Amino acid sequence: MSTKKLCLTFLLLLSIFSLFLIGTVHSQTSSITIFIQPDGAINPQNIPMQRNGDTYTLVGNLYDPILIQKSNVTIDGAGYSLKGTLTEEQKNTEPLLGTGPNTTFTVQYIIGIDLDKNVSGVTIKNLNVGNFSVGIYIRTTQNTLINNKISDNIVGILLSGSSNIISKNYIDHNKQGLFFGFQQVNGSANNIPSDIRVSENSFVNNSMQLSGCVCKQYNFSEVKHTWDFGKQGNYWSDYNGTDSNQDGIGDTPYTIDVLNQDLYPIMQSVASPPATKVSQIPLEFVVFGLTLSLIIIAAAVFYLKKRKKIKI
Repeated sequence: MSTKKLCLTFLLLLSIFSLFLIGTVHSQTSSITIFIQPDGAINPQNIPMQRNGDTYTLVGNLYDPILIQKSNVTIDGAGYSLKGTLTEEQKNTEPLLGTGPNTTFTVQYIIGIDLDKNVSGVTIKNLNVGNFSVGIYIRTTQNTLINNKISDNIVGILLSGSSNIISKNYIDHNKQGLFFGFQQVNGSANNIPSDIRVSENSFVNNSMQLSGCVCKQYNFSEVKHTWDFGKQGNYWSDYNGTDSNQDGIGDTPYTIDVLNQDLYPIMQSVASPPATKVSQIPLEFVVFGLTLSLIIIAAAVFYLKKRKKIKI
């Protein structure tokens, strides 16, 4: 083999390795569950997430679902993403939640962020969550979702817990943007979430902006859900009302159903996605790549020198 061909071969090997290195980082699959354990420990430990007291901050993208088992913690996405493996085909073919009381689901839904049943007081912020069956499931109380982007899921946010705040989130291109579920009380699923604040969010081009279990009759004794907090509601991309006095609030309510009306729909989107950060290649991969490159180069030099000596 000529020197030129040999060099080209080594360059090709280096290129293949570089593509493998990048692919290793960016083609992750949801194969495990990340736990924030009751004692606060992160399991597994070798993920791009740093703990400072009760605050857990991402320092790179994550590709596996998160189960939070500790109360009163903050998950700060810092602009990074939690990405699932849901494809556009799966998104369009998997069944929706709430399609009827007799519906049987055979699909195992994957939840991006889930809270253990006894956990409360969790704040999730500055995180991009996408490509899951359910982006975030809030089943407990006193939790806050703020300044997140939740997109390309079957259900963006599944809410069945009371006394929660969902504010300033950008919820877009989900099949169901926000889904009101039921909270189990004494083994009976009959408690609709109440005392919730859903305001200053942007609901953008979801197939259904808000959904819930299909009811033939409405319970008019049920407390109406708060969509506007008495001042500002949410932005709805399919709102077709007017703003005659140009105060930024629609003249007529955005009607979801008889129990859900946003009395102060916002005319322009007020929430925006967190600035997306690109996950960096982990240091151990870089060191490994450089080391392997140096080994290949050294082997090539040694081989060429040895070959030249043999020819002499």
